[in-house]
Amino acid sequence: MACLAIGACKKSSFVDANINPNTLYSVDPADQFLAAAAGSQDDFEFFYDVLRAENLWMQYATGAGGTQAGALNITGNFNGRYAKVFYGRTGTDLSDVPNMVSKLPASEQPKRVNQVNIAAIFKAYYAFYVSDINGDIPYSQAFQARYGGTVTPKYDRQQALFDTLDTQIKKAVASLESTDASTQTAYGAKDPFFPAGLSAADEALAWTKIGNALRLKIAMRLMKRDPNKLKSIATEVLADAKQMSDYTDSWVLYAGPSYANSANQGNWNPTGFLASKPVVDFMKATGDPRLQMYYRPAIKSGTYIGAPTNPDSIAPNANLFQHSDSLLSQLQHRMFTPDYDEGDGAGGGSGQAFFPFLTYAEYCFIRAELGAKSITNDDPQAWYNKGVEASIRFYDARAQAAKVTGYTPVSDQKISDYLTLSSAKFDAAKALDQIYCQAYLDFFRQPSEAWAWWKRTGYPNTTSVLAWEPTTLNGAALTLPRRAALNILTPADLNYQNQQDAFAAMKSDGNWGDNPGDFKGRVWWDMP
Repeated sequence: MACLAIGACKKSSFVDANINPNTLYSVDPADQFLAAAAGSQDDFEFFYDVLRAENLWMQYATGAGGTQAGALNITGNFNGRYAKVFYGRTGTDLSDVPNMVSKLPASEQPKRVNQVNIAAIFKAYYAFYVSDINGDIPYSQAFQARYGGTVTPKYDRQQALFDTLDTQIKKAVASLESTDASTQTAYGAKDPFFPAGLSAADEALAWTKIGNALRLKIAMRLMKRDPNKLKSIATEVLADAKQMSDYTDSWVLYAGPSYANSANQGNWNPTGFLASKPVVDFMKATGDPRLQMYYRPAIKSGTYIGAPTNPDSIAPNANLFQHSDSLLSQLQHRMFTPDYDEGDGAGGGSGQAFFPFLTYAEYCFIRAELGAKSITNDDPQAWYNKGVEASIRFYDARAQAAKVTGYTPVSDQKISDYLTLSSAKFDAAKALDQIYCQAYLDFFRQPSEAWAWWKRTGYPNTTSVLAWEPTTLNGAALTLPRRAALNILTPADLNYQNQQDAFAAMKSDGNWGDNPGDFKGRVWWDMP
């Protein structure tokens, strides 16, 4: 026995001496959640999808020389969301959480129930986000190869996927509400959606509200396809008392100035993008307090002047675009990259970056629309007013946190005047028009969601209360993209046949288009 003990000591010493300090021998599931959250925003996607595509399609901005007709097409590198989830880490990291929890000691697993449910809500969002413009995607069988699953996951039909995601979120919310939070290990500081870190009880409540709002968000895509199911989900969700009730409930990723760094990661940099004339003109006419949050005054005049957005407007305004750096307003730089050096003598900023997923304002506009269409008993005027106020307060807080140079915080009186004295005052005769256009303004930092609402509602347009410019080239109307141009796997790829089967299934719907690259076709939920 003595010999065995001596041998064991020698073996233990050998192991201790040969552990690589740079190797992780165990990973906390919370670290995978943090990794997924940190990787959820990608500068590559921001560069190609947001700044150079969706922002221009949705007329929030133009390029320095105006919106060229080619920018209204989908070019290479678009659809970063698909690459991030399937070729990056987001999908895998969130799938790791429940699998890693299942490998913890039996005494530890019950303490991580809420962590698993929160990860499930987050993962459901990203599956929805990817499917939103791609249609059918691998999901039910995806991300499980390292845990004994298949390396050739079949594609979920979008209509079936939406059902799967709703069930997944519903189950997670029910568990968050029924689990005793005092027994749970919170993500705390490893949940960057809540910068200060939350207690287990507050964390469960926050994610319950997010889950309920997310179910409504996804269900709204069924407005044309399955209105009865939309009504059923909305009725069920709103029967739960735990709902978003303030702009501080918004689901937002918060990060320091180095996260979206304009100097070292120029892909985040909004320099050179001009304010949109349709948006600036509307905000000036209504006295919108968000104008200073979204755009910078033109250098020469010190006033807000937007650039024409129609490709046919470029030639008649050649002189204006030639001197755009001084004659026209630009995007408010620090609302995109808070470290931006605005030439104010203070150097780079030290404010907070933010990336909204689902704001309380969006939740309010959803409820306003549901009420206006008599799908629910919600008062459309009350929810419209709540949505507008929530949007202004949210962006006001973000502008202050981003340390926008010379920014003046918005007073309660300014908000009241906007809602009661300006042309933005609710008018039942044009309720949906106003709801949609105010939701559009709230999506300033979420042009992908503005694109989705535009496809679903047709707003804004050239005759809405916030009137877009037409998009024409030599007088001929240009058609905006409606889905991603899908890349085709090579025949040697293990999942080639599953993808081909998905393409065939989507094409059979009739609206998908002629081929995978036909970005003017439609995914399942996007009906004419």
